[in-house]
Amino acid sequence: MVIIALLLVVVAVLIGTAPLFFVRNVEPLPLDAAPYVRAEDVGATVYNLAVFFTVLVAATAIIYIFFTRRKWLNLLLYFIWFVLAVGVVQFYTILYYWSGLLNEDVAVKLMWASLLVGFLTVAAIHKRRGDLLLGFLGSLAGAMMVQLLPEMTVVALLVALPVYDYLMVTRGLLGSLIRKSKEAAGGGVPARGDTPLFGFVVRLKAMSLGVGDFVVYAMALTYITVRLYTYGFVALLALVAGAALIYVGLRLTVRVFLRRWGYGPALPLPMLMLLPLIAAAWLA
Repeated sequence: MVIIALLLVVVAVLIGTAPLFFVRNVEPLPLDAAPYVRAEDVGATVYNLAVFFTVLVAATAIIYIFFTRRKWLNLLLYFIWFVLAVGVVQFYTILYYWSGLLNEDVAVKLMWASLLVGFLTVAAIHKRRGDLLLGFLGSLAGAMMVQLLPEMTVVALLVALPVYDYLMVTRGLLGSLIRKSKEAAGGGVPARGDTPLFGFVVRLKAMSLGVGDFVVYAMALTYITVRLYTYGFVALLALVAGAALIYVGLRLTVRVFLRRWGYGPALPLPMLMLLPLIAAAWLA
């Protein structure tokens, strides 16, 4: 299941970067990235990081508060996934239309179809199904962020998020949420469909990954691919190599963290494995 999930991440990256390979000179999308600043300087990067982590911590706190209020937590979950599913489909529709790969008629139909995708995603979550769909949508969102955010902000996030993930899982609210989830499920590995955090995590048989992990994996692989796309086949090799390194990092995560605590951060070791590729892409 982990390999299938990583293949979906690769597919999401290919969807996000395909216009670069087919059209080559793609103009920046006419989309506003508010509240983020699109400038490429230190001040803008610090501001963007502050906005990003403020929203992230606030969202985690809200989930923590709503954890014992299942009705409110489910409503929050439905809202988040409806907006995300609709937004992702509409973003890629605009991207492919702007790149000349979709005509106007198809683009309009896809914009309307995004609402159906949103409702189907909510229905899948309500039935506690569709784990891989959630991982795929999260991966598409990660690839989308590389298109919307300044390059310096993307690189800064790829460096900062593994640190944030480690601290929040080992000493912060994320760790508390995971422990509460395990207690609510009766301890041990929860049965499929029993985890109270379903919708925020993607269950992959022997382990679960946070949806945010898929977002960051896709961000990293998309950044590498975008930076190297002018080298043609080399970019695709780097994408495959990056996915393989993430897999190795996850195997190490199981050995280092899961066997010790029963849970652990899924970003630090995979992203550490990816660091040489990210650095090479930055210097390319």
